[in-house]
Amino acid sequence: MRKSYLVPRLVLLALVWAFFFFAFDPLLKWGMIKGIEKGAKAKAEIASLHTTFLHPSLKITGFAVADSKDAYRNLAEFSELAFSAEGAPLLEKKLVVDNASVSGLKFGTARKTSGKLAFVKEEPSPLVDAMTAESKNFAMERVSDVKAGAAADYKINPDDLESVKLAKQLEEDYNKDYKDIAGRVNPKKYQDGLDALKARFEKAKGEGNPLKQAKDYAEIAKDVKKLTADFSKDKAEAEAALAKARDSFKAVDEARKKDVSNVMAKMKLPALDKQSLARMLAGPVIAEKTAQAMKWMNLAKKYMPDNSKGVLKNEARRGREVYFPKEKTYPTFLVRRLSLSGELGTEDPLNYSGTIEGLTTQPRVYGRPTTAIIKGAKGARKLDLTASLDATGDEIKTDSKLLYSGMPVKELKLGSPSSFMVDITGATGSFDGALRTAGEQLDGQAALRLTGASFKPQAESIKAAPLRSAVESSFAGLSSALIETDITGTFKSPKLAINTDLANALSKAFTGAMGAEVKKAQEEAQKKIDEALKPYRSKLDGLAASKQAELGGKLNDLQGKLGASGDSLLKNLVPGKLKLPKFKL
Repeated sequence: MRKSYLVPRLVLLALVWAFFFFAFDPLLKWGMIKGIEKGAKAKAEIASLHTTFLHPSLKITGFAVADSKDAYRNLAEFSELAFSAEGAPLLEKKLVVDNASVSGLKFGTARKTSGKLAFVKEEPSPLVDAMTAESKNFAMERVSDVKAGAAADYKINPDDLESVKLAKQLEEDYNKDYKDIAGRVNPKKYQDGLDALKARFEKAKGEGNPLKQAKDYAEIAKDVKKLTADFSKDKAEAEAALAKARDSFKAVDEARKKDVSNVMAKMKLPALDKQSLARMLAGPVIAEKTAQAMKWMNLAKKYMPDNSKGVLKNEARRGREVYFPKEKTYPTFLVRRLSLSGELGTEDPLNYSGTIEGLTTQPRVYGRPTTAIIKGAKGARKLDLTASLDATGDEIKTDSKLLYSGMPVKELKLGSPSSFMVDITGATGSFDGALRTAGEQLDGQAALRLTGASFKPQAESIKAAPLRSAVESSFAGLSSALIETDITGTFKSPKLAINTDLANALSKAFTGAMGAEVKKAQEEAQKKIDEALKPYRSKLDGLAASKQAELGGKLNDLQGKLGASGDSLLKNLVPGKLKLPKFKL
């Protein structure tokens, strides 16, 4: 063999080997770090990354990503991630892993250096800002100087009320929803269907073969029933959708309660209802945890597959790639089983382990949901997490449940320093939460029960000695507390409903020490708000009633026409003595 043929090829092979041996791992490591930093908006580190190609594998050690809100704390870190890939799918540019493992996974660990990125700002959370402002502005200054008629001279501008703003928005949304819902039940679709069935009937009448005519008549009768069944289904869905749209009006009542609290705050008087007190105490903490969870869920959604597009078709700049059916089709990326192990908590950590199965970018190809089961136990402490993500249909659905009992709560602060705070120390906590999502919609509940705790109210902002004493006394005998929250709304606009028995204790102390004057001022403020809201709420209720009657009339009219036409058609579908079952709409 000539040297001129052999030497260039050996040089090329040597260059390819040198690239993968010296340059591939550093480039992959750099790319992964930059990608993680872009998503987390904080520094990320990888101590080492090593790949092999004869037996395709990847190993990452010493991974950490900082918390964008706390420069000297890690959001997450792990000791090692390792997996080996199947060879055959790689020939199709697909990564399929049977078993992968992540060990030493921890959260909230301390950093020695700042994890803040230059020129990167954390986007504010409207939910956290709103809850923090509500707690901060909770008025305590005038509790010792409440005068009769405190709200009589206070003027309310309807345009400033959250309930009025919401009522206007709901009116606009309801009109859009109604247009969409009414469009689902299209009379022309059913009329065209009936016309087609009548044409088939006229054709079948002229059939000379009795057996074929009987068969045609039977098929027509079956299609008549199917058409009316489809209408019944569309009618039920339209009525349910309209009722669901009207259920959103309940949010106006919640906004009205917030308006009362806001007006009381502007008059520098505290709202005494338990819901306002619960939001003032637990709102900031719950909002911060919720916002953090929403941040990572929104980040995960960016990498979730878009099921509105085909998963077996890829548009290229020129032409089109067509994937021919195979007996065994692999997703582009799939980890069949990922083993997890690590620690939860920084002091006296709890060891946990678990698995995630079916992690893929093409769930429709894989055909199964992604599931996770994680458990841990240490003495009286127990951790149990189950979660599933189903993206095999048109809508991404998730269902997760978390139970963590016996966890130490050394310190927890509720409220705001500018209004009222409670320091909770030495508690044992039990958390029970569940969250379900469907598309953009959220539906979840969570409860934190604290036992064996010490409660110390910071009542310096309360100038009135009798009230301060009453507040301190109401917390002195407490050793347990329950904080509950419901989350609804959407990923972009989550809504929280908060309740805690600590608000009950605080409400009793306020009411008992301040007499009836604050309550009277609150009733006067509420009356003014109700008067300002009344025309908008009446308009909203009137709109819903008229639209519901309008749609109901259209549906009943269409049902009558379909019933009459369907019955008439079925009566004539009887060749000779052949009897068919009667149809009823």
